[in-house]
Amino acid sequence: MNPRARVEKQVVYPVGREEVWAAITRPEELSRWFGMEVVSLDLRPAGRIVFKDSGGTSRRALVEEVEPPYRFVFRWLPAPVGGPGHDPGSRVDFSLEEVPGGTALTVVETPSLAVGEMIPMAGPVFLAASTRDLPDPIGAPPRIVGRGQAREMALSG
Repeated sequence: MNPRARVEKQVVYPVGREEVWAAITRPEELSRWFGMEVVSLDLRPAGRIVFKDSGGTSRRALVEEVEPPYRFVFRWLPAPVGGPGHDPGSRVDFSLEEVPGGTALTVVETPSLAVGEMIPMAGPVFLAASTRDLPDPIGAPPRIVGRGQAREMALSG
């Protein structure tokens, strides 16, 4: 299978839209959904989500859209190039629709960073020679480490 392929799946749950919405937007439920602990969840556009797996590795995501109880979209931020578990990231779109017999949840995951694609940023971008040069404040946004880890780009939000 092409790792850059778009994946779409729809499931109908025999419950109301509010119950499905809670299952995809509450940290404890989202943790079960992804099999990783949701350490923090700022459920608003430009908010951040931080996941931690059982090995202690963190994954970060940027919330793009929140329309309760209809739509929730976030973007997995890229993992460092050359690092363990490198992943170029992807966009995950949850859409909810009431249907006979319950709620249809459609999940579409689209690979990120296709040619010419830009990651939306809510604030300035700055470059630092290394993470030691600029300490992270409490609640700091994710860092994206470039090739060879010669320069790091921190997204400021």
